[in-house]
Amino acid sequence: MTEQYIDKIDLDTLNHLFTFDLENGKVFWKSPPKKHPKMLGKEAGNKRISGGNKYYCRIKINKKAVLRSHIIFYVANGFKAKPCIDHINGDSLDDRPCNLRQATIMENSWNHKTRTKNSKLPMGIRFQSNKFIARIVHNKKYLHLGSFENLDDAVNVYKQKRIELYGQFSGY
Repeated sequence: MTEQYIDKIDLDTLNHLFTFDLENGKVFWKSPPKKHPKMLGKEAGNKRISGGNKYYCRIKINKKAVLRSHIIFYVANGFKAKPCIDHINGDSLDDRPCNLRQATIMENSWNHKTRTKNSKLPMGIRFQSNKFIARIVHNKKYLHLGSFENLDDAVNVYKQKRIELYGQFSGY
């Protein structure tokens, strides 16, 4: 994974630049950029859409964008999350520390509600030969969970297996 700009910033720098409302997951300018003195005391960051059509709040520090979630996580926990941060409730603009967790890429994908951008079916379900097929990936192998006449049965079997294998389910 490539190094992110947050990796080059220490807590002293963040505490010099910002004040934090950790209860609400907000960051405010304490020492704004020289060309923007009117930002003093105002909330830092702007919403920007990502490649996955989700909005994230980005804050520019030394002309480099840093995700607010990474700043909040670092300030709240005293360490930087590796390899990524997961928004537990799936809301990428909810940067309260209680909603952020350090996660692997696989753990981060657990919140996906559908399997692809074009699919209307929930994650782990596909429609084939007039049946709903439930399957899940575990240890890089597909596990066939069954074929079902209705979608609800397939979804319930998928959810149960996901909880069994991964210990949680926060999807649809």
